[in-house]
Amino acid sequence: MKGLFGRAGRVRSLGIAGAVSSIVLTVALPLGASAGAEESSLKGSSVGSSVVTRPVVQPGDIDTFYDTSNVTPTRVGEILRTQQAPYSGIFGDSTWAVPKSVQKIMYTTQNTAGVLTPVTGYVLEPTVPWRGDGPRPTLVIVRGTVGQGDHCAPSRNWPLDGQPDPVYSGRFVNLEGLYDMMFANQGVRVVVTDLIGMGTPGMHTYMNRDDQAHAMLDAARAARGLVEARGETFGAVALYGHSQGGGASSAAAEAQPAYAPDIDLVAAYASAPPADLDAVQRNIDGSDLVGAIGFTINGLLARFPNLEPIIAASVTDEGSRVLENVAQMCTDDIMNEYGGTTTRQWITGGRSLTELAQEHPEAKAAMDAQLIGTGKPNVPVMIVSGRFDRNVAYGQAKHLAQNWCAKGVPVLYRDDFLPEIGTLGEYNHVAQSVSGATFGMPFIVDAFHGRTPQETAVCTNWNGNAGSSEADASSAMSSLPMSSGLVMPGSSQGGSSGREGSFVL
Repeated sequence: MKGLFGRAGRVRSLGIAGAVSSIVLTVALPLGASAGAEESSLKGSSVGSSVVTRPVVQPGDIDTFYDTSNVTPTRVGEILRTQQAPYSGIFGDSTWAVPKSVQKIMYTTQNTAGVLTPVTGYVLEPTVPWRGDGPRPTLVIVRGTVGQGDHCAPSRNWPLDGQPDPVYSGRFVNLEGLYDMMFANQGVRVVVTDLIGMGTPGMHTYMNRDDQAHAMLDAARAARGLVEARGETFGAVALYGHSQGGGASSAAAEAQPAYAPDIDLVAAYASAPPADLDAVQRNIDGSDLVGAIGFTINGLLARFPNLEPIIAASVTDEGSRVLENVAQMCTDDIMNEYGGTTTRQWITGGRSLTELAQEHPEAKAAMDAQLIGTGKPNVPVMIVSGRFDRNVAYGQAKHLAQNWCAKGVPVLYRDDFLPEIGTLGEYNHVAQSVSGATFGMPFIVDAFHGRTPQETAVCTNWNGNAGSSEADASSAMSSLPMSSGLVMPGSSQGGSSGREGSFVL
């Protein structure tokens, strides 16, 4: 397979990185990529942007920080281990967005089976002060699909530990590290969780609804423990994610009222959330991301052992090799190795995974158990979906928004404004990780400033929005009202000159 798809996959990866990088320059920078005076000067910073670049972390590379053999989890949200980490800025030796400190953390969460489980991530403390009322707020982030191998964990890749940038390493999903910088420049504390089994021993339970929801909420609890240990007051919390991260954010938002009512959650942002796992896997079967279906199967097997006999009896030798291989791969690897293949090549009789699930009710039940939208968030939620997204099905994300609206949740729905990128829109999904921030960042910052969506703006916009996919990106951005809480380029304090009420487009 590698001979067929390796070079094409590499070209595809570079194309995606190039597409996203161009959007970074036109979108991310106006949204706060220009630091305030405090951060640009590095005053008070204990980490530097000029760190020694290390070789790209590979499968089998050992880092004792992730060893869980000597830890005993006792309660959710507890800190089990910390370690200071060097942090790289986006422009090489540039000094903007270098935080005051970055700590890797190992903390405790509870998995779907109710078992206390160590999970890792990192906490970024900004140098820029919080300019709103109350204590510094905290944003918990889950990245888009980074892979299933331990070496793919966000805390083991750029912008930490001197790891090469996403273009050089080929792990372009790590461009989502831009989120750290954008929000840090608003004075917001950032927590990134690796999720269960990513970095730490055991299988990463990809897209498991409860596992990812709990890991996200317990990351907030872990950050609270660090802050309170310093004698400081912990503030409001929001959730943020794209793709797999959008699913995690959505799942955490609806789990929070019952699982973590002690967290002062104020908002959740979900870009391209895979709310309906069955619909998503049908959409990506045969695409460049078909290998992620292997992630899904591996994750389901880890939590639903009753599926093991079904899979063992149904997969071909090739399918068995795929499942074994993808468990040690990052996203760029599965694209290069398996992009363009289908699950019919993995399953006996030339059946697709959809057909196999239809034959076995227990398999369908395991998939259905991951459905997001059965609960009800207690906070405003923004959902962004892309009409040209060739990976996460557009309609199922919009359905999630409409479903929550029917339950009385204040949902702000937006279509991604990007036109089709590439010959078949193959770059749109990853590009939305950045373009969606033009909606998501003002929404989150407004929530931290106590501004709630206007009633006339929620649960509407089902047929598109100003600056939608029919308009080009520059027109869309010029029409976007900026949050009055955003610190704009050249400003060391105060808000932007944009009009208030960033929810009216």
